[in-house]
Amino acid sequence: MKKLLVFAFIAYAALVDAQNLEVGLFTGFANYQGDLAEDPVEIGETSLSFGAFARYHVSARFKVKGSAYYGLVSGSDANSTGMRKDRGWSFNSNLLEVSAMGEFHPLGRDRYAYGGVFKASVSPYVATGIGFVKVDSEVSVTDPADANKFPEAGAKSTSLAVPFLVGIRLDAYEAVSLGFEWGWRATFNDYIDGVKKNGNPDKNDWYLFIGASLAYVF
Repeated sequence: MKKLLVFAFIAYAALVDAQNLEVGLFTGFANYQGDLAEDPVEIGETSLSFGAFARYHVSARFKVKGSAYYGLVSGSDANSTGMRKDRGWSFNSNLLEVSAMGEFHPLGRDRYAYGGVFKASVSPYVATGIGFVKVDSEVSVTDPADANKFPEAGAKSTSLAVPFLVGIRLDAYEAVSLGFEWGWRATFNDYIDGVKKNGNPDKNDWYLFIGASLAYVF
């Protein structure tokens, strides 16, 4: 009987804890800023992205989220309005990010009113944290004389990344939440686009994910 009571207590504690958890899917777009992008966001180079995440509700205003996002990023001298346009370099890269973030919801409130009645709510938030990004970049050139410049010696395919996000979460139904987020990632890597020594070696690359999410709330 004692073992049964202990098991029941553990199961109850796990159930209560799970009620603060949601898991979901993300889909949207990816873009980047670096040596082969002239503008902060080159709309024509925007590509699809998708991912999955888990969010734990520490409190109504503070939550932590772990995620894995995948996206395609690209850039081209063809988008330039200056002398670079004639150089003819371009790149494509597969990008995989795994990250952990803390979210602050200034207008966050409890999901249930007194008596256990669910309350729908809208909650804007800001978030930051730390991530790990892996890229597989391929640079294309038009001038055969440039072909031996890539891949550059010492090119790194992995890096730490620091996300800066703004978003909004809609607690639409008791078991479903919807979301939208926009987030830039600062990296410690200038090889997201495969170009460093032949570009601007003093400025690291950035990338972003923007999109919507759908989650199941336990």
